[in-house]
Amino acid sequence: MSVQKIALAIGLAVVSAAVCAQAVYRWTDANGRVIYSDQPPPPGAKDASERNVKGNSIQNNEASLAAADAQKKSPVTLYVSECGESCDQAKGYLNKRGIPHSVIDPTRSAELNKKFKDETGGSVVPVLKIGERRLSGWSESNWASALDTAGYPKTPPFAKPKPLEDLTGTEAGKKDAAKKDAPKANS
Repeated sequence: MSVQKIALAIGLAVVSAAVCAQAVYRWTDANGRVIYSDQPPPPGAKDASERNVKGNSIQNNEASLAAADAQKKSPVTLYVSECGESCDQAKGYLNKRGIPHSVIDPTRSAELNKKFKDETGGSVVPVLKIGERRLSGWSESNWASALDTAGYPKTPPFAKPKPLEDLTGTEAGKKDAAKKDAPKANS
């Protein structure tokens, strides 16, 4: 292959990559409508974000519409600790199914333990709370049925959401939260 052909191939690859990777902006207008555009949102737009488009898909870490609706009606909280296989399977199931959820480890602090007992009345993990419904112990079939009834999709969204809130009570988690909330110093 000649040097000219190699240079042409490299040039075409660079140009095609630049054409394929474009920004798409998302924001909510004054009427509450979600807008997607290749132009940046106007100043003061609510929930403005930028997403990279590659090929024919948009990067998206949000829950599906069905999961978001179910979450509003029946939020999911998972109470787990380092209890072994049942806690690991419980966490894995919610993540595999793409269910937006909060995670609380009641063994990490007296405050979280009190919250666990007040909300579940129990002392054994894992416990799945879907809205006001409570399921103690890991059972994939029982959890699947309860999540289906609450309106959560059976299949995960294209991009799996991370847990909404992780209240493990660890010192590292508290330090990370403090860093996020601290005002930034001007350099």
